[in-house]
Amino acid sequence: MAKNTFTLTFEDGETKSTSVKIIGPKDVVMFVAGTKDPLNVTGEKHQANKNYWRNEEKEFKNLRAGVKALKPQFHDLHIEDEFFSWSGDNNNADRTTGAKRLLDLIYRQYPNWKNVDVYFHFIGHSHGGNVINEFTNVIVKDDGFPEKWKIKSITYLSTPFFQEQHQLNHTHLHADCKIINVHNDYDITQRFVADFSLKNLEILIANYNAGDFDTALNRIKETDFSTYEQLGLSIINNHTEGPYMWEQTIILLGGIERLAQVIIDNLNAFKTTDLLVSQKTELLGHFNTISRWARSQRGVFENNRTGRSGGYGRSEFFEDLDLLQVLTIVNTIFDIDQGIEDSYLLGLLDSVFKTNASGIVDKIDDTSWTPEKQVNSKFEIVDLDITNKDVYDTRHKKSNYDGFISGIENALKTHGDDKREVLMRLLSQLIPANAFTSSAEKLDVLMYLYTNDAMDNALAAARDNLNTYGALVNRFYANLITDADLENNSLTNKPGSLGYLAMTSHGLSHTQLFPEIEEALKTSFGSGKNPGFKG
Repeated sequence: MAKNTFTLTFEDGETKSTSVKIIGPKDVVMFVAGTKDPLNVTGEKHQANKNYWRNEEKEFKNLRAGVKALKPQFHDLHIEDEFFSWSGDNNNADRTTGAKRLLDLIYRQYPNWKNVDVYFHFIGHSHGGNVINEFTNVIVKDDGFPEKWKIKSITYLSTPFFQEQHQLNHTHLHADCKIINVHNDYDITQRFVADFSLKNLEILIANYNAGDFDTALNRIKETDFSTYEQLGLSIINNHTEGPYMWEQTIILLGGIERLAQVIIDNLNAFKTTDLLVSQKTELLGHFNTISRWARSQRGVFENNRTGRSGGYGRSEFFEDLDLLQVLTIVNTIFDIDQGIEDSYLLGLLDSVFKTNASGIVDKIDDTSWTPEKQVNSKFEIVDLDITNKDVYDTRHKKSNYDGFISGIENALKTHGDDKREVLMRLLSQLIPANAFTSSAEKLDVLMYLYTNDAMDNALAAARDNLNTYGALVNRFYANLITDADLENNSLTNKPGSLGYLAMTSHGLSHTQLFPEIEEALKTSFGSGKNPGFKG
C-alpha cells in the first residue's frame, strides 16, 4: 500500500497538499509440488508440503527459503507454502483433481479478496506444473472466479509439457504474465519417463519395500562362492570341504527363497481385479515354483550337511540340488531366440506397460522440456538451462548420455506402443554385460561336469539365452557412469545411474532459488517494492 501526495488548487487560489493511500494489487505466491510429493502420496487430506522444497546442501539457500526472503522486500507479498497438496499420482485424473483442490484452497485462504486486484504467482515442480496448467482450465469453467484475479507469473521447474493433456489456458493470465522455465538436459524424467501417465500408481508403490529386496540380496551375497570351484576336482574331502560346500549352499538357497518370496509378496500387493491380472498370474506361477524348489532343496542340504550317506562328491551335490527343476523355469523366463522381438521377458514387461485394460499405462503423450507450444508466443518466456549446474556434468559423459537419450527417444517414436527396445536399453544400463557372459562360461563348466542329457540340453539353452542377452547389453550399454564412481562404494546414488538421472537430475531445479529465477519473479510482482526494506 503506497502513499502519494497530491496538491489541490481552489478557486480563490489557495493550495493544499494531502496524502492519499493508493491500494495496489496483492501478490500471492503458491507452491505446487510434483509427482514425488513425499508428504501426501494418498491425497486424502491437505497437508503441508514445505519440506518438498528443502535442500540439504548448506551452501545453497533452498528454494522455499529463497522465495520467503522476498516477502519483506515488497508491499503486499503473500506466500502460501503450507497447506496445498495433491495425491501426486502420475495420471490425468489426479492432476485434474489437484487443480480443483488448488482452486478450493485459494477460495478458502482468501475469501475477503474477491473484489481486490490479486496477482498469482505459481511455482510448480515436475507434474506440479501440469496441475497449474490444469488450474488455468478449471478457473475458466468456474463462474465465481473473480475478474480482478490474474495469473502474473508461472515458474515451471522440470515440468514435462504434454502435447495433448493439461494445456495452458490464457484466459486469466495477465497481459504481462511471465513464464519462467527451468530445465536440465540430464533429466530423463522430463525427457521421456513422463510420457507415460499411469493407472493406479499407488498400487505399484503402496507395498513396495526396497529394504526387503536388499535383505534378500545381501543374504545371497553372504555365500562363499569360491567353494564351488571344488566341483571341478575329482575328490572332495568328506570331512571339511564337502560339509562346508553344503553349508554355503544352504545360505545361497535361503537367499534365493527369500528373494523369490519378496517378489511374490510384491506381486500379491496388486489388489485390483483387472490391472495386470494375466501378468501377475504368470509371474506368480514362476516365482512360486522357484520358491518351492529353493525351500525344498535347502531342506535336503540341511539334512545332508553332516554325515551324508554316500559322501560329498560332485554327483552327490547335483543330486541334492536338483537343478533341472528350477533351470526349466529360468529358461522359460529368459527364453530368447534371435533378439528383442522374441524375448519372453521383454514381451511380458511390454505387456505390463500397455495402454490396454490389463496394462498400467493410462496414456502415452509425448512431452517437451519447453512450454513454447503452450505459450504460443503470447507471453515472455524466461528460460534457464541448468544442465551445467548438475554434478553429473563434471563427469564429462555428455556425449555418452546424448547417445543414450536419443536412442530411447528414437525407439519411442519408431516403435509406438511396443516398448521392448526401450526396456532393453534401460535394462542394459543396470546389468553389466560380463554378468551374462561370465554366467554363460560357468554354465559351460557345468555342462562339462554333467552327463545327464536332459540337464545338458537345459544348460545349453540357458547358456544360449545368456549369450544373446549379453550381446544385447553390449549393443545398448551407454557407459554413463565413470569408473571412479563405479568403484566408489560409499557413493550410493552414482551420477549417471538411471536412479540419479530420474530423481536427482529431475529434482535439481527445485533445490535452490537460482539468481535468474529470483530476478524474474521480482520483476513480475505488482505490489511495488518496499522502500523501507534494508537488505
